Amino acid sequence: MPVTPFHLGPAMAIKGACPTWFSVGVFTLVQVAIDVETVWNILAGSYPIHGPLHTLPGGLLMALAAIAPGRWGASRLYAAIRRRWPGAPLGDVSWKAAIGGGLIGGVSHVLLDALIHDDVKPFAPWSAGNPLFVSGSFVWVHVACAVVGGAGLLIWWGRVSGQEAGSCGE
Repeated sequence: MPVTPFHLGPAMAIKGACPTWFSVGVFTLVQVAIDVETVWNILAGSYPIHGPLHTLPGGLLMALAAIAPGRWGASRLYAAIRRRWPGAPLGDVSWKAAIGGGLIGGVSHVLLDALIHDDVKPFAPWSAGNPLFVSGSFVWVHVACAVVGGAGLLIWWGRVSGQEAGSCGE
C-alpha cells in the first residue's frame, strides 16, 4: 500500500528515544515523496511499481532533496498548530532534527519496503536482486511497525509531559 502510515511506527520509536535529533515531519515528507513514484506507477499501470526511489541511493537522494523544504514546512506547520493550541509540544525544527529525520526516512523506507515487496531493489545499481525480501512478511512487518510506533509514542509523550529528560547522549 503506497503512502502507508505504518512507516511512522519506527519514526515514533526514534522520536521517543532521540527527540532533539529527529523530525517526524521531515521523515513523513520523505516517506510521501518516495511513494509518489509508487502511486504514479500504479496509476500508469507500470511494473515494477517500486523503481529508482526505492533503492538506497534513490531514497538518500530524495532525503537530501527534502531536508530543507521539510524543515521549513514542518516549522511553519508547527507554528500554526501552536497558535491554535499554545501548549502543543511542537517547536521549530532544527537542522540536526531535519537531517536526522530526512536521512533515516530515506533509508528506512527502502529497507522496510524491501522486506515486503519483491520488486524493490534496495542495492541497485550494484545488485539487481532483493536479498531482504521475506515472503509472507507483509502482515508481521506492519504489526511490528504499529507496535513499535505505539511504544515510541508513549515514550515521546512521557518526555514532553516532563516525566523524562534527555536525548541520545545529551
